[in-house]
Amino acid sequence: MSQVAALVISPRDNVATALEPLDGGQTIVIGGQSITVVEPTPRGHKIALRLIRKGEEVWKYGSSIGTATHDIKPGARVHTHNLASSRGRGDLHGTTAEEPRIAEPPDLSPVTGKTAQ
Repeated sequence: MSQVAALVISPRDNVATALEPLDGGQTIVIGGQSITVVEPTPRGHKIALRLIRKGEEVWKYGSSIGTATHDIKPGARVHTHNLASSRGRGDLHGTTAEEPRIAEPPDLSPVTGKTAQ
């Protein structure tokens, strides 16, 4: 078992990514917070850091990855059974699978690296 069982990148995140298989009933510490894992969670899967209400956005690595389809208890596995993903979907924002959304990079100054005014 590793020293760090799960990874959180951003303070905005409400899920952590398991860095190893987690057992139900296992207690892990993330950012000084103790969380009891509710159910077996495979490596690479997500667990809720706090209660996530139905309809609330799920945040991983500082980005919204979808919406909770049910209330998700702290320590519960977050996956397709309780998350409607917004990633890799061509039906959002009027696009189709044949027309992927491509974000334009910000116009950065070559000197300062800051957004041009």
